Amino acid sequence: MTLFFVRDSKHRYRFFMAEAAAPPSVRMSWARRALEVAKEKLMLLPQRILRQEQALAKALKETTGPLRIVHSGLLDQVHIRRKFRLFLHKQRSSHLLLMTGETLLLPFAALSGLLPGPNVAFYSLALIMILHRRAWRGLRRILHLEWEFQPDKLFAEWEEAVEAGRREDFPGILKKIEQVHGINKANKILFRKLKGQNQKKLNNSPL
Repeated sequence: MTLFFVRDSKHRYRFFMAEAAAPPSVRMSWARRALEVAKEKLMLLPQRILRQEQALAKALKETTGPLRIVHSGLLDQVHIRRKFRLFLHKQRSSHLLLMTGETLLLPFAALSGLLPGPNVAFYSLALIMILHRRAWRGLRRILHLEWEFQPDKLFAEWEEAVEAGRREDFPGILKKIEQVHGINKANKILFRKLKGQNQKKLNNSPL
Protein backbone atom coordinates (compact mmCIF):
# COMPACT_ATOMS: atom_id res chain seq x y z
CA MET A 1 0.00 0.00 0.00
CA THR A 2 1.46 3.38 -1.06
CA LEU A 3 0.42 6.64 0.58
CA PHE A 4 1.63 10.22 0.10
CA PHE A 5 2.64 12.80 2.73
CA VAL A 6 3.33 16.10 0.96
CA ARG A 7 2.97 19.81 1.66
CA ASP A 8 0.35 21.75 -0.28
CA SER A 9 0.62 25.27 -1.70
CA LYS A 10 -0.20 26.67 1.76
CA HIS A 11 2.69 24.70 3.31
CA ARG A 12 0.34 22.31 5.12
CA TYR A 13 1.02 18.58 5.00
CA ARG A 14 -1.55 16.49 3.10
CA PHE A 15 -1.96 12.75 3.52
CA PHE A 16 -3.61 10.92 0.63
CA MET A 17 -3.64 7.99 -1.78
CA ALA A 18 -3.65 7.94 -5.57
CA GLU A 19 -7.22 6.75 -6.09
CA ALA A 20 -10.08 9.22 -6.37
CA ALA A 21 -12.30 9.67 -3.34
CA ALA A 22 -15.53 7.69 -3.12
CA PRO A 23 -18.44 7.83 -0.65
CA PRO A 24 -18.37 5.19 2.10
CA SER A 25 -20.15 1.99 1.15
CA VAL A 26 -23.12 1.26 3.40
CA ARG A 27 -25.88 -1.31 3.10
CA MET A 28 -29.22 0.34 3.69
CA SER A 29 -32.39 -0.77 2.00
CA TRP A 30 -34.48 1.90 3.69
CA ALA A 31 -34.81 5.52 2.61
CA ARG A 32 -32.71 4.86 -0.49
CA ARG A 33 -33.49 8.21 -2.10
CA ALA A 34 -32.35 10.21 0.93
CA LEU A 35 -29.21 8.12 1.20
CA GLU A 36 -28.26 8.69 -2.44
CA VAL A 37 -28.78 12.45 -2.11
CA ALA A 38 -26.67 12.42 1.06
CA LYS A 39 -23.86 10.64 -0.81
CA GLU A 40 -23.93 13.30 -3.51
CA LYS A 41 -23.68 16.04 -0.88
CA LEU A 42 -20.80 14.24 0.82
CA MET A 43 -18.84 14.19 -2.45
CA LEU A 44 -19.05 18.00 -2.56
CA LEU A 45 -16.53 18.18 0.28
CA PRO A 46 -13.02 19.31 -0.79
CA GLN A 47 -10.97 16.54 -2.40
CA ARG A 48 -8.08 17.14 -0.01
CA ILE A 49 -10.37 16.19 2.90
CA LEU A 50 -12.09 13.25 1.20
CA ARG A 51 -8.84 11.78 -0.07
CA GLN A 52 -7.25 12.01 3.36
CA GLU A 53 -10.17 10.26 5.03
CA GLN A 54 -10.12 7.61 2.30
CA ALA A 55 -6.39 7.00 2.79
CA LEU A 56 -6.76 6.71 6.55
CA ALA A 57 -9.68 4.30 6.26
CA LYS A 58 -7.78 2.20 3.71
CA ALA A 59 -5.14 1.47 6.34
CA LEU A 60 -7.67 -0.70 8.19
CA LYS A 61 -7.10 -3.40 5.57
CA GLU A 62 -3.36 -3.46 6.19
CA THR A 63 -2.45 -6.36 8.47
CA THR A 64 1.32 -6.23 8.07
CA GLY A 65 3.89 -3.51 7.58
CA PRO A 66 5.74 -1.65 6.49
CA LEU A 67 3.45 1.10 5.26
CA ARG A 68 5.08 2.80 2.25
CA ILE A 69 4.85 6.60 2.48
CA VAL A 70 6.12 8.76 -0.37
CA HIS A 71 7.41 12.23 0.53
CA SER A 72 9.59 14.96 -0.98
CA GLY A 73 12.83 13.95 0.71
CA LEU A 74 13.58 17.56 1.67
CA LEU A 75 13.54 16.44 5.32
CA ASP A 76 15.77 13.64 6.58
CA GLN A 77 14.32 10.37 7.89
CA VAL A 78 14.33 11.49 11.52
CA HIS A 79 12.49 14.76 10.88
CA ILE A 80 9.92 13.41 8.40
CA ARG A 81 9.13 10.56 10.78
CA ARG A 82 8.63 13.07 13.59
CA LYS A 83 6.43 15.26 11.36
CA PHE A 84 4.34 12.28 10.33
CA ARG A 85 3.84 11.00 13.88
CA LEU A 86 2.81 14.48 15.06
CA PHE A 87 0.40 14.73 12.11
CA LEU A 88 -1.22 11.40 13.04
CA HIS A 89 -1.66 12.34 16.71
CA LYS A 90 -3.21 15.69 15.78
CA GLN A 91 -5.57 14.01 13.34
CA ARG A 92 -6.56 11.41 15.93
CA SER A 93 -7.48 14.14 18.43
CA SER A 94 -9.37 16.22 15.87
CA HIS A 95 -11.32 13.19 14.63
CA LEU A 96 -12.32 12.32 18.18
CA LEU A 97 -13.61 15.87 18.71
CA LEU A 98 -15.48 15.77 15.38
CA MET A 99 -17.15 12.45 16.18
CA THR A 100 -18.20 13.75 19.61
CA GLY A 101 -19.77 16.85 18.07
CA GLU A 102 -21.49 14.84 15.35
CA THR A 103 -22.96 12.47 17.95
CA LEU A 104 -24.45 15.44 19.79
CA LEU A 105 -25.93 16.80 16.54
CA LEU A 106 -27.42 13.50 15.42
CA PRO A 107 -30.69 13.74 17.48
CA PHE A 108 -31.35 17.21 16.07
CA ALA A 109 -30.74 15.97 12.54
CA ALA A 110 -33.16 13.11 13.19
CA LEU A 111 -35.86 15.62 14.15
CA SER A 112 -35.66 17.08 10.66
CA GLY A 113 -37.37 13.86 9.56
CA LEU A 114 -40.60 15.41 10.79
CA LEU A 115 -40.43 17.80 7.85
CA PRO A 116 -41.84 16.81 4.44
CA GLY A 117 -39.46 14.98 2.09
CA PRO A 118 -36.51 12.68 2.67
CA ASN A 119 -34.38 13.31 5.74
CA VAL A 120 -31.21 14.23 3.86
CA ALA A 121 -29.70 16.08 6.83
CA PHE A 122 -29.77 12.97 9.00
CA TYR A 123 -28.26 10.69 6.36
CA SER A 124 -25.59 13.24 5.40
CA LEU A 125 -24.49 13.49 9.02
CA ALA A 126 -24.60 9.72 9.38
CA LEU A 127 -22.35 9.25 6.35
CA ILE A 128 -19.88 11.83 7.65
CA MET A 129 -19.83 10.02 10.98
CA ILE A 130 -19.09 6.73 9.20
CA LEU A 131 -16.31 8.43 7.22
CA HIS A 132 -14.72 9.91 10.34
CA ARG A 133 -15.12 6.72 12.34
CA ARG A 134 -13.31 4.63 9.73
CA ALA A 135 -10.58 7.26 9.41
CA TRP A 136 -10.11 7.33 13.18
CA ARG A 137 -9.76 3.57 13.31
CA GLY A 138 -7.32 3.80 10.39
CA LEU A 139 -5.25 6.33 12.31
CA ARG A 140 -4.95 3.95 15.22
CA ARG A 141 -3.92 1.19 12.85
CA ILE A 142 -1.25 3.32 11.13
CA LEU A 143 0.28 4.26 14.49
CA HIS A 144 0.88 0.55 15.17
CA LEU A 145 2.34 -0.30 11.75
CA GLU A 146 5.93 0.07 10.59
CA TRP A 147 6.62 2.99 8.23
CA GLU A 148 8.87 3.03 5.21
CA PHE A 149 9.53 6.56 3.93
CA GLN A 150 10.44 6.87 0.26
CA PRO A 151 11.74 10.21 -1.09
CA ASP A 152 10.57 11.33 -4.52
CA LYS A 153 12.28 13.98 -6.67
CA LEU A 154 9.04 15.13 -8.27
CA PHE A 155 7.51 16.00 -4.91
CA ALA A 156 10.80 17.68 -3.97
CA GLU A 157 10.41 19.85 -7.09
CA TRP A 158 6.84 20.67 -6.03
CA GLU A 159 7.74 21.63 -2.44
CA GLU A 160 10.70 23.71 -3.63
CA ALA A 161 8.38 25.60 -6.00
CA VAL A 162 5.95 26.16 -3.12
CA GLU A 163 8.73 27.38 -0.83
CA ALA A 164 10.03 29.77 -3.50
CA GLY A 165 6.51 30.98 -4.37
CA ARG A 166 6.89 30.03 -8.06
CA ARG A 167 3.17 29.74 -8.74
CA GLU A 168 3.68 29.82 -12.48
CA ASP A 169 5.37 26.41 -12.15
CA PHE A 170 2.51 24.80 -10.20
CA PRO A 171 0.36 23.63 -13.16
CA GLY A 172 3.23 21.88 -14.94
CA ILE A 173 4.54 20.13 -11.82
CA LEU A 174 1.09 19.01 -10.73
CA LYS A 175 0.38 17.64 -14.19
CA LYS A 176 3.60 15.58 -14.02
CA ILE A 177 2.64 14.33 -10.55
CA GLU A 178 -0.70 13.14 -11.92
CA GLN A 179 0.94 11.35 -14.83
CA VAL A 180 3.86 9.73 -12.98
CA HIS A 181 2.08 8.67 -9.81
CA GLY A 182 -1.43 8.19 -11.21
CA ILE A 183 -2.84 10.63 -8.67
CA ASN A 184 -6.28 11.67 -9.80
CA LYS A 185 -6.93 15.44 -9.46
CA ALA A 186 -3.64 16.23 -7.73
CA ASN A 187 -4.40 19.94 -8.07
CA LYS A 188 -7.52 19.51 -5.89
CA ILE A 189 -5.34 18.12 -3.10
CA LEU A 190 -2.14 20.14 -3.24
CA PHE A 191 -3.22 23.46 -4.70
CA ARG A 192 -5.17 25.83 -2.47
CA LYS A 193 -7.05 28.37 -4.56
CA LEU A 194 -6.10 32.02 -4.57
CA LYS A 195 -8.26 35.09 -4.82
CA GLY A 196 -8.17 37.94 -7.29
CA GLN A 197 -6.09 38.16 -10.42
CA ASN A 198 -3.66 35.38 -9.55
CA GLN A 199 -6.56 32.97 -9.19
CA LYS A 200 -8.02 34.02 -12.54
CA LYS A 201 -4.64 33.51 -14.18
CA LEU A 202 -4.25 30.00 -12.75
CA ASN A 203 -7.81 29.09 -13.68
CA ASN A 204 -6.91 29.75 -17.30
CA SER A 205 -3.96 27.37 -17.11
CA PRO A 206 -4.15 23.94 -18.82
CA LEU A 207 -4.21 22.13 -15.41
